[in-house]
Amino acid sequence: MYMEAVAALAGLAAGASAVYVRQRRCRERELEEIAGLTEKILNGQRIEASSSGEETLYAKIENRLVRVQESMQGRTDAAERSRDEIKRLISEIAHQMRTPLANVETYLGLMLDGLTEEDLTEETAAEYADAMKRSAEKLHFLAENFIKMSRLEHHIIQIRKEDADILRTVRNALGQIHSQAEEKGIAFEVTLSGAAACLHDPNWLGEAVYNLLDNAVKYSLPDGRVEVTVSVNEMFLKIQVRDFGIGIEPGEENALFQRFYRGKRVTDQEGFGIGLYLAREIVNLHGGFIAVRRMREGIMMEIDLPVGNLF
Repeated sequence: MYMEAVAALAGLAAGASAVYVRQRRCRERELEEIAGLTEKILNGQRIEASSSGEETLYAKIENRLVRVQESMQGRTDAAERSRDEIKRLISEIAHQMRTPLANVETYLGLMLDGLTEEDLTEETAAEYADAMKRSAEKLHFLAENFIKMSRLEHHIIQIRKEDADILRTVRNALGQIHSQAEEKGIAFEVTLSGAAACLHDPNWLGEAVYNLLDNAVKYSLPDGRVEVTVSVNEMFLKIQVRDFGIGIEPGEENALFQRFYRGKRVTDQEGFGIGLYLAREIVNLHGGFIAVRRMREGIMMEIDLPVGNLF
C-alpha cells in the first residue's frame, strides 16, 4: 500500500513536472514571438493580430502592440502631411512674393542705369519710385497676412468677444472700403437691422467683413453696386454681401476659401487669394460659418453667427 502511494505521488510529480516544462516552453515561445513582433515594429514592418478574440496574456500583449504600431503610423502620417503642407506653403509664399520682388529689382535697376548714364528725368524717377512703392506695399501686405494666417491657425491670436455693436463693426468696414469703391464707381446699398447686437471681437470680425467687401468691390464691374444686409432670424445673425460682378464657375463655392485660391474667371484683377481664407478662419473662431452662393449675376457671401452669441 505504501509503495503504491509513493508510486502515485511520483507519477503526479512527474506529470506536474511535464506540465510545467510544457508551459515554460509555451511561454518562451510566446515571448520569442512577442520579441519578433517588437522587432518588426522597430524595422517598420506591419504586424497583424493573429490571436484576435482570445483571452490569453499573449493575445492581449499582441493586440496592444498592434495598437501601438497603428498609433505610431498615424503620427508618422500626420508628420508627413504636415511636412508636405509646409513645403507647399513655402512654395506658394515664394510664388506670391516673386512678382513684387522682381518688380522692385527691375525698377531699381532702371533707376540706377538712368543715374549712371545721367539721363534719368525727374518724371521718370518719380514713376520708378512709385512702381517700387506699390511693389513694397504688396510685399508688406503679404508678410502681414502670412503672419495672421500662422497666428490664427496655431491659435496664438485669441478672439475676445465683447458686447460690441455689430452694426458699428459693419459700418467701420464699409468706411475702410469706401475709397476703393469710389475709385471704381461702386455704389453700396446697405440694409442694417435695428436689433443686431452680437457678442464678437470688433477688430477681427471687422476684418472678416472687410475682406468680403474687398472681394465684392474687386470683382464687381465698374459703376456697379454691392448690397450689404445685416439681419437676425431665430437661429442666426446674418451678414450678407451681394455683388453683381464676374461671379464664379459651378463647383467653386468651397474652393474660394482655400488659401491662395483665385477663381477661374479672374483675369487682370489684383489679389492673392488670402482674404476669404482669413475671413473663414475668423468666423469659425467666432463659432459661426461663412458660405457663398452663385447668383445669376455675381455671388452672395454670407456670414452666419449663432443667436447664442446675442446678448
